[in-house]
Amino acid sequence: MIKSWKPSETKRYERAGAVVLNQVRLGQAPISLRKSKWLQRGLWVLVAVAVVAGSLALWLTWDSRFYVYGAEIEGTRRISPAEIFRGSGLDGLHILWARSATIEARLLDEFPSLESAEVRCQLPATCGIRVTERQPRVLWQDQENVWWIDEEGAIFLAEDGAPVLEPAEGVSGRWAVTGSLPRGDDGNLDEPVRVALTELWAGGRDVPTVFDYTPDRGLSFVDQHGWRVFVGRGSGMDERLRALERLTDHLRSQGMAPEFVDVRFPRAPYYSVSPE
Repeated sequence: MIKSWKPSETKRYERAGAVVLNQVRLGQAPISLRKSKWLQRGLWVLVAVAVVAGSLALWLTWDSRFYVYGAEIEGTRRISPAEIFRGSGLDGLHILWARSATIEARLLDEFPSLESAEVRCQLPATCGIRVTERQPRVLWQDQENVWWIDEEGAIFLAEDGAPVLEPAEGVSGRWAVTGSLPRGDDGNLDEPVRVALTELWAGGRDVPTVFDYTPDRGLSFVDQHGWRVFVGRGSGMDERLRALERLTDHLRSQGMAPEFVDVRFPRAPYYSVSPE
């Protein structure tokens, strides 16, 4: 018995085939060959970039030419260039890790006698350091410790070989003070004492360059008559020295030789013929 196709079933099959063929055309791939080719090229480019970057990283890491083993040092006087380089932390450092701001801060912290530091580094491993050292103005001896003090009041330990003061002994070109070293909250010289010294050396008057310091009476010196003169601390040094001149004239006219003269309060100076 032979069965025949029904016309309705044939039409349904043809319609289904037409739907499938409309969705995907014959001879067309899901992704075009052009796009596939660009994807392959992009992948190879990424691989090449990764290989180059890795090779460059290995080269920078292992090549000794990128490590710092020396630097050009400028501006040193009391500190040796070798000390500056050692304190910078550059020795053996890779150039990519040489941060100028970090090195400058390290130098200023390591050497309080430096006023400023400037560090410049460039590839492959070239570094230069320019420093400015503080200019000592006062040599201060506090018992066995000897310190330098600049005009801004910064305190730093005197280098080896700095003179230890003897009574009435000065320091050429600088002033000298003996006594307990007063420090402010910032670690520098106590501000009233710094102001007093600044006014004394800026006043242009003929005063000794060797002073003593005590916490209760401040600065004092021995004048040309051999009198101990207390001038204290803080501003107003010119007025105190004028009061000293008037009092000195009076004492000499009376033929008196006091043990000390105190002009810390210039409107009411006083003296004593016997030590207190």
